Amino acid sequence: MFSAAIHKPILLQAFSDCLDPVRSDLGNVHPDMRKSPYISGAILGTCRGYAIKQKLKESVTNKLIDNAFEEVFRSESLDMQSRALTWLNEENKDFMEAYYHAKSVTKLELKLDWLSQHVQTNFEKASTLGKKL
Repeated sequence: MFSAAIHKPILLQAFSDCLDPVRSDLGNVHPDMRKSPYISGAILGTCRGYAIKQKLKESVTNKLIDNAFEEVFRSESLDMQSRALTWLNEENKDFMEAYYHAKSVTKLELKLDWLSQHVQTNFEKASTLGKKL
């Protein structure tokens, strides 16, 4: 538990900084990101690469993965973890590309500029319903 408490804010801050340019005022990401195997692969690969670098136990790694999916997808996090597992098991091309890239990069350094660039290029900034009224 203590180990997860140390690493959770570091990992979540990296994802928060990465996704901040496309989040709504309420901190939500664009719904299309839920359909992207690349995004889920990047999240899972980043978490696993970080865990390898830090030599974390599997139980701690699993908690960090859960926390990261919750940070990005909020109430949809469990559905997204299930979808990610399906894409992983199916060896979805986009998922695997992002997964292995994230895992290898993060083993060296927790820097998500590459993912932030991908997100800003491929997804619109999420909007808040209240602003449309």
